[in-house]
Amino acid sequence: MSDHTQPKPIRNEEQLAAHISRPFDDVAIERLQTKLTPTDVVISTFPKCGTTWSAQIAHGLRSGGDMSFANLGQVFPWLEMGHFFGQNLDSTRAFEPALFKSHMELSELPPGGKIINIIRNPGDTLMSYYNFWADVLFDRDEVSLDMMARQFFLLERSDAPRNMFQLNYYQHLVDFHTTEYDGPVLFVAYEDLKDDLPLAVRRIARFMDVDLNDELQAKVTHQASFEFMSAHREKFSEQVPNGVMEMVVTGRVGDAETGLSDPLKEQLQTAWQRYVSPRLGYADYAELRAAIGQEMQDSNARGA
Repeated sequence: MSDHTQPKPIRNEEQLAAHISRPFDDVAIERLQTKLTPTDVVISTFPKCGTTWSAQIAHGLRSGGDMSFANLGQVFPWLEMGHFFGQNLDSTRAFEPALFKSHMELSELPPGGKIINIIRNPGDTLMSYYNFWADVLFDRDEVSLDMMARQFFLLERSDAPRNMFQLNYYQHLVDFHTTEYDGPVLFVAYEDLKDDLPLAVRRIARFMDVDLNDELQAKVTHQASFEFMSAHREKFSEQVPNGVMEMVVTGRVGDAETGLSDPLKEQLQTAWQRYVSPRLGYADYAELRAAIGQEMQDSNARGA
């Protein structure tokens, strides 16, 4: 929980832009250039698309449901920024396979591993992202949702400094679906995690080559439920210089319908038509989710 009585470090859009313009240090760049092992698993998503949720599933699968960690970051470190948060990347190798998190595009990840990418409705992602930073990084009456959209979501990233926050949601999504990676990549929709968590657990287990019996599936599914993670939220929070970032908040789907203004909804759809439709052919997020969901159903039917 952040201290709401203290002034926040960002007071306007100019400061917001400056905050996300700092490039990676040499340690981060080196880690993104270090080849992964064939069994290493990286969960790389656009921010607020289910990174922690899917990591809880993946860690439960590889560990038999271990919950002994004080904080998930101890066993699920940032690949590129673990050193910034005081995380030891070797700590994840107490379990097999090793498990890392990232927000980088697929083309920027180290070669050789297994990659899990979770996608989420863009409007819901934006709202969750704003609520995540609000009251810790800035006050809501000083930094608006529109400012957040311009700097954290819609910013043209082609010539931007390399870091994990100066991202464009749509470029990030297209990169994951067009990059030829030299290891397997699994796509899962956040909404499908919500609608059929046991099915997602089975698919992630197969991807990780984890032997899954009924007992383990039930345990991992329970420990990845919103109710369980909410009851143990201190294990999933992230300490930052200005407070504690809560990773388990609402787990809701559809907040954008009432939470975004009509002009902002139009901006998001225009961005989809600019970046995504010409490259991937999907008219909107619903079409992409349907395609990923069908593959999820098909792979379950194949048992592969």
